[in-house]
Amino acid sequence: MKTLKKVVRGLTVLGGVAFITWFLIMWFDYDSIIPPNAIEYHTKEEITNFYRENKALLNSVKDSVLSSKSLLRALDRSNEGDIDVWFQSDKKYFDEEQWVNIVSVFENLHPYMIMMERKGRPLIFYMPFGSLEEDDTTKRTYLYWFPNEEEREYHEKPGVFPDGVFTQLDEGWYIVEETDTR
Repeated sequence: MKTLKKVVRGLTVLGGVAFITWFLIMWFDYDSIIPPNAIEYHTKEEITNFYRENKALLNSVKDSVLSSKSLLRALDRSNEGDIDVWFQSDKKYFDEEQWVNIVSVFENLHPYMIMMERKGRPLIFYMPFGSLEEDDTTKRTYLYWFPNEEEREYHEKPGVFPDGVFTQLDEGWYIVEETDTR
């Protein structure tokens, strides 16, 4: 009986240490391009202003992500339908100039990640931002680029992620605002 208690106590301590280690690794993720606590929520107006001031940069990053053959191969291998860029180790998918532009977007706009999505459809590009919690409401904003109107219409259908309000910025570029009430 004493041996069983010691084993249970030991496993409990081991589980606690494993959880704390996992938490610290996730919280202080040293491989992320920006620290997780730097991710920000942005209003539609803030994203609009950033887009207008950095249109060439955002188009360059979008083109780099969507044209990266090695990132496309990784997407095909993942079987997830989308792939993200937010780790320093993702640098392997891009040349030096492309990577500098990607890092610049993270440093200036603080998105959660940069995404490429296919899910059996044409490639799209988007960036989710942090969430804003207010009372019983969670607000999220995204910056999307769709290759054509058909893709935008598909994503705007109820139940297709994200389920929100689409505001066009430019050809192919949209801000999507999502509000969830608990």
